[in-house]
Amino acid sequence: MTKEWPDEGERYLSTTFAVSPEKLESQGRALNLLLLHRRCSACWGTLIQDEAGGREIPWEEHLAMVEGHCSRTAEFIYPGLPLMEAVFRVLLGRGNAPTTLGEIHGVLQEKWADSSSHWAPPPARLYRMASRDVFYGIIELASGKA
Repeated sequence: MTKEWPDEGERYLSTTFAVSPEKLESQGRALNLLLLHRRCSACWGTLIQDEAGGREIPWEEHLAMVEGHCSRTAEFIYPGLPLMEAVFRVLLGRGNAPTTLGEIHGVLQEKWADSSSHWAPPPARLYRMASRDVFYGIIELASGKA
């Protein structure tokens, strides 16, 4: 009698992640500056005309623009983008709503891979990297937390 074992990574797919402004602040980092540098080239044309260069715009406003506009451009998530940067951008593109690892993995498979190689890291590896993030403020949310 053979027992079938589910893929080791399958258990991680329902784990939920988001970016924590509080975690970034506790590290002396500013979410508004991280978001400013994820704005698209069309936005930068306007931002460079601002006296402060967009640095004084609250993170909530940057996030709304990233979600509603910048994340829809081809330059937002592209093949060759570093893995954690791509994960960060997936979360931003969803307005930083709690997002399951399965959803993140699906976006990476769709957008991050090039046309000749639809590669995304296995869920277990993606989980290990996202759950150990120290740069982007990505946190694992408790089960059932919205």
